[in-house]
Amino acid sequence: MPGLAEAGDSWQVYFLSLVDPANQDHDFGLVKVGITEKDIEERIEQLQTGNPYQLRCERSFRSPVARQIEHFVHRTSQVVQLEWLRLARSEIPDLVKKAQQEGERLARIEEARVRWSHTESNEMERQPGAEERRLHKEVRGVLAELWPVKLRLELTRTRIALQAGRVLRIPGIVTISYLPSSGWFNSKTAIEKFHDLAAAHTIENVDGTFQWLETPTRGSPEWARLREEVKHLRKQQRELDAAMLNNDDWLRKEGERTDDLAHLHDEYLGLIRQNARLELDEEYIQAQAIQAIEDFDRIAGVCSFRRSKCLVLNNKSFCQAHSNEAAQCTLEREAHIRRRIYTSRSY
Repeated sequence: MPGLAEAGDSWQVYFLSLVDPANQDHDFGLVKVGITEKDIEERIEQLQTGNPYQLRCERSFRSPVARQIEHFVHRTSQVVQLEWLRLARSEIPDLVKKAQQEGERLARIEEARVRWSHTESNEMERQPGAEERRLHKEVRGVLAELWPVKLRLELTRTRIALQAGRVLRIPGIVTISYLPSSGWFNSKTAIEKFHDLAAAHTIENVDGTFQWLETPTRGSPEWARLREEVKHLRKQQRELDAAMLNNDDWLRKEGERTDDLAHLHDEYLGLIRQNARLELDEEYIQAQAIQAIEDFDRIAGVCSFRRSKCLVLNNKSFCQAHSNEAAQCTLEREAHIRRRIYTSRSY
């Protein structure tokens, strides 16, 4: 399962200010807080494009939970636009200290999540305490926001696909490509079909699936209308994709960026930001719940997380050692149409 940070990750959290070359003492009262895996100067070069003022890194620090620290800062500060905060330059040291302290707390939660995620559960259930009931109430609120956003996001993606139609791209909005049929290796088939051969290439791992109990889901009746809209438009998109797979004349066409498409794209950009924020909120609450559940299977009425030993196959090692058998474990992925919608506005 995904965590607050992938194992071994350590990204930089940076704090940038705007500097007027003609008056370097002037404080715009804006601070950009973001994260990067690369060198901060490289990131500044990317952000500098089109900006009449200089970007200067005031402070930075590394953290294995950089993404959650960034989310914490944006959630608890006055965000003016995207990652820009309304903050005086003199207040940056205090913000950095606050972010580092929160990072230490988040790192402890993440360490506990990783430890308990790789510990077999004991097939027992325990009753919730006040803290678990608080987490459950909090996640119900987050999921009640998240599922409609996910459905609206799916709806908007589909509307963009239908509005774009049979073209190769719409400048600044979407690029469309044809992906031919291909094969993919299925490790589960290999373990079942060639158990003895696979044994030399497997390791034992502890794994499980975390689930919230008695919380809003995609199938909740509150958003039945949204689900029906998605289902109806998805059917139209499948028909469009089938037509595009049967005739490739669209591969040479560029479509027009209409006002309707630009409006849908703006809606899409807003939804992906909402979706990312709410997913991080849910992920953070889930990490706390895993810390609380320890080696139990369930906390009654709150969550379940049954973990057991399983075999994990080293796909590369098995395929290299047993290429003929590996070929028999390859499943076919049908040719399909892929659309990449731009995640920022460049027009």
